[in-house]
Amino acid sequence: MSLEALDYQTLFEKIENGELEELAAVYHQLGCLSTNLSRAISFYKKSIEINLSYRSVDDGLLSASYNNIGALLQKRADYDEALKYYRRALNIDLRDPDINQLKIADRYNDIGSVLRDHGNYKEAKDHFHRALNIQTKYISFNDPMLVKTYNNFGSLYHLMDQYSLAFEYYEKTLEILEAYLPLQHSALICTYSKLGLLYYAMKNYTAAFSCEKKAFEIQEKIVSSDHPSLAIRHFNMAVVLESLKLNETAIDHITRAVEILGQTPGPHQRKIRKYQRYLQQLHEK
Repeated sequence: MSLEALDYQTLFEKIENGELEELAAVYHQLGCLSTNLSRAISFYKKSIEINLSYRSVDDGLLSASYNNIGALLQKRADYDEALKYYRRALNIDLRDPDINQLKIADRYNDIGSVLRDHGNYKEAKDHFHRALNIQTKYISFNDPMLVKTYNNFGSLYHLMDQYSLAFEYYEKTLEILEAYLPLQHSALICTYSKLGLLYYAMKNYTAAFSCEKKAFEIQEKIVSSDHPSLAIRHFNMAVVLESLKLNETAIDHITRAVEILGQTPGPHQRKIRKYQRYLQQLHEK
């Protein structure tokens, strides 16, 4: 048994019942703060274990921990386990007569996103529709809370090669974001880039370039010129520029992407090699 596990077990056994709630909250918060997926999951599970020692299995406080574990497992591409935890959270919330229905909608969105990532598009669409049906009963059609649902539909339809439907939902997302956010907000970057990728898949390279350029220009204004997040923007620009037969400008962008990652600490070697291969291909044209 590790020292960390031993310390936890000793603390758990000796603590008074009145302090269990505080201890569970501490472990939950540690899970929120941890940047290591495995450690975060471990903290959340400890919080759940403590809560279950003196609470009902249907207690609403458990729902958040289950949902957070699901999100971390989804990041790790452990989709089956992620679904288990997301569904536990949903089932607890469904049994709560006082639950905010918009929270239920969010649970359906989370489950749908895992099903989508796992390639189960039919069930994913069903869950996104459940989320949307709940939301439209309680909020207006342009409420910012709909952004997550619209984005989920957009990415799903893109994966299903139903580009017109994907475009419709990404446009709805963009309309809401532009109405509520500053024009240089980071949330706009992701939506413009998704639209750019969609246009690229549709072979509308001029429109793809316009969207990727907007994403690039916003990113340039909110981060330093050598920030690693700019590397993917340079890469996307290069790909679209190549399609427009503007190879020299494409080379400039992909060269800059390699330079940025080369001087950034972290495990970027695989991506650097990918960019270098692409750069070589451009030079050979």
